[in-house]
Amino acid sequence: MKAGRRFVFLGIVLLLWSWLSGPQRAAATQKFGPIEISGNLQSQNLIRHPDKNTYQYIQNRNVARLRFEYSWLEAGKLMANYDIPFIQSSKVFVQWRGVYDSVYDTTPGFAPDEDIHGHAYSGGTIRDLVKESGNRHFLQLDGIPRGERDAYKFENTLREAYIDVKLRTIPLSVRAGKQQVVWGETDNFRMLDRANSLDLTWHFQQEIPAPAFGWDEIRQPFWMLKFLYDIGDVATFNQTFLEWYWNPGDWHPAKQAFLPRPWGLPFLDPLDNPVDGVFRSAFCGDSLVRKVNGLGACTSLMNGTKLFRQGNYERNPLENSQVGVRLHSIAPFGLEFSFVYFYQRWAGDDGTNYAPLRGLDKNTANINLSKKLVQRGIFPAEQYSPYVHSIGAAANYSDEEFTQAVLRFETIYDIGVPFFDIARETVVDTPALPGIRKKNMWKGMIAFDRPTWIRWLNKKSTWFLTGQFFWHYMVNNTDCNPQIVANLSGAQKRKVGSCLVGGLDLPSSRRLGTQSAIEAGSPAFRDKIRDWEALFTMAAFSFYRGGSIVPVFGLAVDPVNQWNMEPFWTVDYVVRNDFVVNVGQRYFVQPRGHNNPIYETWGLAGLNQGRSETSIRLTYQW
Repeated sequence: MKAGRRFVFLGIVLLLWSWLSGPQRAAATQKFGPIEISGNLQSQNLIRHPDKNTYQYIQNRNVARLRFEYSWLEAGKLMANYDIPFIQSSKVFVQWRGVYDSVYDTTPGFAPDEDIHGHAYSGGTIRDLVKESGNRHFLQLDGIPRGERDAYKFENTLREAYIDVKLRTIPLSVRAGKQQVVWGETDNFRMLDRANSLDLTWHFQQEIPAPAFGWDEIRQPFWMLKFLYDIGDVATFNQTFLEWYWNPGDWHPAKQAFLPRPWGLPFLDPLDNPVDGVFRSAFCGDSLVRKVNGLGACTSLMNGTKLFRQGNYERNPLENSQVGVRLHSIAPFGLEFSFVYFYQRWAGDDGTNYAPLRGLDKNTANINLSKKLVQRGIFPAEQYSPYVHSIGAAANYSDEEFTQAVLRFETIYDIGVPFFDIARETVVDTPALPGIRKKNMWKGMIAFDRPTWIRWLNKKSTWFLTGQFFWHYMVNNTDCNPQIVANLSGAQKRKVGSCLVGGLDLPSSRRLGTQSAIEAGSPAFRDKIRDWEALFTMAAFSFYRGGSIVPVFGLAVDPVNQWNMEPFWTVDYVVRNDFVVNVGQRYFVQPRGHNNPIYETWGLAGLNQGRSETSIRLTYQW
């Protein structure tokens, strides 16, 4: 770490503790006329305990946030004196976040026993391969080059910066700038909330649940224009408005990390890791650009793309625009509803087991092209983020008569989601990279929220109970056995027509889809795409001691993938108005064990097995 930055962050930590040890004060947003300034300092520490005998220190994330809000124009007047035509009101909002995670300096020596592929490496695990290579650092933080660690441990980001303008002559409001657009009724798992893709490198999707945290921390804000036209009452329907946004080119796929980083996808970078990365496989042996241990190696994907970072497009309005439209209203009997439409690139962060990589279709011309690409160090595949049409709806209804609960509903139909299809061949055959097939999916959620008196637990406040049930349905999916289809001839595969497999079973130089591999008990393409996937969640929280203690208990269960689940609890303790302590635990549980491969992408115990953790978070706010 550079000395200057080290002292800056050391100063932040010392300042935090000086505030906490100082005299008690009332927390309040600092207000200076039309200007409001607020923020917080926060330190989160995570200890992973994959079993009762193992404890791993995996995060010491120190965050500083600053928020600035300036209502520069109110009631059509600037500074209460100067009349501004056409504008009723306007304000400026800016939010900054700085981060330092010390584990990338201290590099604690944790390492997983296995990755998501289990014993698929010639009957062994990823740790067996690392031992075979003679370098244990491949699975540890100190195995990451220092330059990369410096990039991971720091963040200096303008999170949001926009101006709100409400026009005077027409009922139109405009928000322009870097922002988040949040639609829908779901909590914790996404559906209509897709205008901003997620950054899953911080803590995967575990920056939940509310009230302590929320999706605001891990969405990637984009530069966008958002419009809201207030239609008003239409017949017996009220609060009707039309809302739409345009992202003129500033969009990225969901941001992912790989091992040995403690959070993210639980396998090494499938392209360029030194153990089984396809860039270093025999397929790239004819590369003239780079040599590894005397053999040729690839250096990049086609068309300048980067896995989970950049597809084959320029980040400009012509090639990378995203749009969404929402119509909202409230029916006379109290049903609040909205209809939405999205046209945007596929981000891959809603639990869909999609294909992120597209190879060249296998034909004579492409085979010759791939040989030329490999000689230039280019692996003949590209990050794939196609445009997808999505049509959805959301609703909520407060049922006071029968259930005394708020009932919620959300659904969406995605057209053209990419999946790996091993019945389609590409020029990459060793290791095998399947072709792409686009499919349609129907997804939905039903939920309830209900404040409930449980007086033997809390005599002064109700418990807020919430439950959700999610489903994904693959339209016109073909039943098949991927391990068998992977070893058929090209003509036999064409006869099968289609056989979809999961996107996390990416190509590997040590996991080959061959008959010998199957007989050895370590085949690739074990992850079959099911017709139906499901998930349900339950959570409860209440308030004690006037709201100074807020316990939260919850459970998320995937009944399809061997009932893997995530029980969790957290407690917020408001020590004083400006200082909050949060402690919590998350457990990733597989009641049936994990002998069979589990590739669910909801982020429960299939994807995050062995990642149970305890967290301690300190927050000073003003």
